[in-house]
Amino acid sequence: MTQQITEKLRHTKGFVFDMDGTLILGDKKNNNMNTLPGAADFINLLKDKGIPYVVMTNGTARSPKDYVKVLSDAGIPMDNNTMMTPSSVAADYLVKQGYKRIMVLGCPGVWEPLADLGLEVVLSSIDNPGPVDAVYIGWYREFGFKDIENAWIAVRDGAGLYTASDVPFFATANGPGIGTSCALAAALKPLTGKDAVVLGKPSRYAIEAAARHLGLAVNELAVVGDDADLEVPMAKDNGALSIYVHTGTGGPNAFDERDESTWPEISVANVGALMALYQDGE
Repeated sequence: MTQQITEKLRHTKGFVFDMDGTLILGDKKNNNMNTLPGAADFINLLKDKGIPYVVMTNGTARSPKDYVKVLSDAGIPMDNNTMMTPSSVAADYLVKQGYKRIMVLGCPGVWEPLADLGLEVVLSSIDNPGPVDAVYIGWYREFGFKDIENAWIAVRDGAGLYTASDVPFFATANGPGIGTSCALAAALKPLTGKDAVVLGKPSRYAIEAAARHLGLAVNELAVVGDDADLEVPMAKDNGALSIYVHTGTGGPNAFDERDESTWPEISVANVGALMALYQDGE
């Protein structure tokens, strides 16, 4: 690692942290969360120094306010301004598109941020949902055939198709968990002939929303995550500092077979090691 990179880290104006596999690890149902090494200490340090941060998960099993409680209970200092989910991004994006009525395949954690911004939410499980402007997919393990059929009809009739994530797996303490939004989007593709537009990580919509939320430019951010296909490319493709931790989905060897151009600028064992690097030379 070059001196230039360590200087860039120390002069970063804001941080975007992944959650699962970076700050905490839970089970495959997103419960029983345990804090990972150094996570609480580093975020406390940033808070003390007045450096803004946001935790941006690709999970939509809970609403942002519910994730705040989960992280706070795990010892990580959080409030309603320090948490974002793909539905936070989606709500902002769908409003900006001028959409009004959204069909949602998802649990309350998926649709509550949309309703909070004034969008009319139509659940995909109801009979005769009627015309909608867009279909949005999130965490939804209770789905049935009616959900798939109603979403297909809506897209066939002109609704846009969006998803929180197209990532197959997320990190848990028991190994990979399956991302339901990815599975549902895959089920709809042969029916609709369309790829769902991803609004969560690693899309530019996600990092731009995080930057706006923090009041910073994207190139003033550092993005910290455990997924070689999510946080690292999102940072690198948009000019943020890319930081990879080995505590989640990929481990220390995730980039061994990848082209050097895809490598993160910083790769460390965990957030505690990142904190030590951040403090080095202060």
